Amino acid sequence: MTRALTAEVRRLLTVRSTGIFAALLIGCCVGPIVLMGIVYDPAYRGPIDAGDLGKCVSIFHVLAIVFAGTHTATEINAGSTALSFLTQKSRWASLVAQAAVQWAFLAFAYVVGIGLALVAARFYPDGLAMSPRGWAYLAAYLLVVLLWVTMATALAVLTRSVAVSVAAPITWMLLIEQLASMVPMLEAITPWLPFNASHMLLAQALGEAPAGMSVWPPAVALLVPALGLAGAGLCAHVRRDSA
Repeated sequence: MTRALTAEVRRLLTVRSTGIFAALLIGCCVGPIVLMGIVYDPAYRGPIDAGDLGKCVSIFHVLAIVFAGTHTATEINAGSTALSFLTQKSRWASLVAQAAVQWAFLAFAYVVGIGLALVAARFYPDGLAMSPRGWAYLAAYLLVVLLWVTMATALAVLTRSVAVSVAAPITWMLLIEQLASMVPMLEAITPWLPFNASHMLLAQALGEAPAGMSVWPPAVALLVPALGLAGAGLCAHVRRDSA
């Protein structure tokens, strides 16, 4: 497993797009905060809080899915997966190592990006206001992003397609669930859809969820598709030969 992790780290660091994605992921966290300070309007007074940072993370969320789907599908189509089958004892180790390295890369970019955003917020005219719930919200958002990244990675393994692994999760989040929430007949199931469940979990962390709402239903609604796709992707990776 150590060799698999080392190989994936080297592979990630040698890919030209890694630096581009790192700049985009970090920039989307700090850039909007800097822009808010530049175009500051006294008519909209108020300090920057976790909710404002969350808007930045929503951009990070989409970019993270693009990164995971693109990187995984491209590596498979380039033959890197086939090479790992020849050089490593266990097939599952290469996929687990790749997912772990992706998680670590995204977590690092997230911490750096949010850290720079917090520094930039200190120079905002109305300052920065972070509560304990705000920190919990940012931590929960990272977990939500990583679960969606897992789904994108699994789709890349299952389909070997950059387009499907990137477009499917983003379309589901930004279009399908939004349309489903507008249909009265689907009102009973919309809370169990993964993107809506993600927002419920974040509302719980921020203390903005309705009174009496349990954290378990949205957690289950998000974990089930993530674990289901991850399991299917791992089985396909182990059983199917690379093209």
